[in-house]
Amino acid sequence: MKKKLILMLTVAMALCLAAQAALAAPEGYTLRQVTILSRHNLRAPLSSNGSVPEELTPHTWTQWTANSSELTLKGGVLETRMGQYFRQWLESEGLIPENYVPGEGEVRFFARNKQRCIATARYFATGMIPMATVNVEYTGDANHPEDIFKPVLRYYSDDFAQAAIESANAVAGENGFASASDALHDGIQLVMDVADMQESEIYQSGKYGDLLADPSGLELAAESEPNLYGPIKTANQVADALMLQYYELPDPVAAAFGHELTDEQWKQIVDVKETFSMLRHGTPLVALSIANPVVKELYSELKNENRLFSFSCAHDCTILGVLSSLGVEDYELPNTLEMHTPIGVKLMFQRLTDAEGKAWYDVSLVYQSTAQTRSVEELTLANPPMQYTLDFKGIEKNADGLISEADFLGLFENAMDAFDHLDDQYGLQAAA
Repeated sequence: MKKKLILMLTVAMALCLAAQAALAAPEGYTLRQVTILSRHNLRAPLSSNGSVPEELTPHTWTQWTANSSELTLKGGVLETRMGQYFRQWLESEGLIPENYVPGEGEVRFFARNKQRCIATARYFATGMIPMATVNVEYTGDANHPEDIFKPVLRYYSDDFAQAAIESANAVAGENGFASASDALHDGIQLVMDVADMQESEIYQSGKYGDLLADPSGLELAAESEPNLYGPIKTANQVADALMLQYYELPDPVAAAFGHELTDEQWKQIVDVKETFSMLRHGTPLVALSIANPVVKELYSELKNENRLFSFSCAHDCTILGVLSSLGVEDYELPNTLEMHTPIGVKLMFQRLTDAEGKAWYDVSLVYQSTAQTRSVEELTLANPPMQYTLDFKGIEKNADGLISEADFLGLFENAMDAFDHLDDQYGLQAAA
């Protein structure tokens, strides 16, 4: 038993160190370009008067430093810290000089037209490039009339919807959403207990049904965001507010309305939220339809030979959709309660060249650990954020863990091609 415990601790320490190694390029390679798709940082939840979280607890949520859904002051500090770290790292790799001022077209910052997304991009830019005023482009302006980050179905037909719902049911479990509800039963019960939901007059009224017995499911419509209805959706809204409160408040007991929770219990709460996100946005066909314009935008950035650094900011569902479209292998991130798309996480594509000039890619998720997020730790080369390297279905890596440029760009080309052929499979022509 003692030897087994030592082995487990050794493995855990190795995973921690692997995830927190500085973002250095492998020996013999030179960093040429960095392309990032970011989730916005810490925001205020939708917990104002009349919201689901506000109605389903007798408690009063914390007084946030921002309006509902907007980036909090703490979120701004966290993102600035991350930008400052990237400045140190990029300088150490020689991609940018000290006190860097970008040349024409070398750097691009782009965000969805939501306060939390634009503000995240601006805070990161301030930390990374303090010597220059960086313009943050955003969707919906004259230059970007289409909101490419809006998580709506870009392709739809009745046959597609049926196939996509079947795919989501398969991901949910052997019995579809019933399996997902069963798996989340204890987590939903925990969310109810922490919020003291049974003491809420609104919950007692039956407005939200029975969160432990009612069915959940998925509805799809053209040019609309997928609607995951039922208890999983309702529990997700409360779980989301609880997690944001846990990140925001220094006292974890106060964050849980006076309940003392273990890390494992906080993970159960997060699992409700992450399962909701995956079943709503991350299943293969849904992701392929939603993420197509973002995949195209990232592909364009990767092919831009003048670009040194690119930063796009949207949501966790944006990252889930892109990764699913590219065929990412299953993963669970260490040192974080959110094991797939933590607050402020960056999906990072590094383009490197070897001694012969051949291009390779490293694909990873970079994020602040739960401890770094809660304590707003300063990030340095000696205390870096977490980094987790991703794998993709059918893609082999070289001895240094890198993907060839042809294979990497092929992931994007295959995703775009698959979208373009959806109508061949699910359109009127296919039904004829």
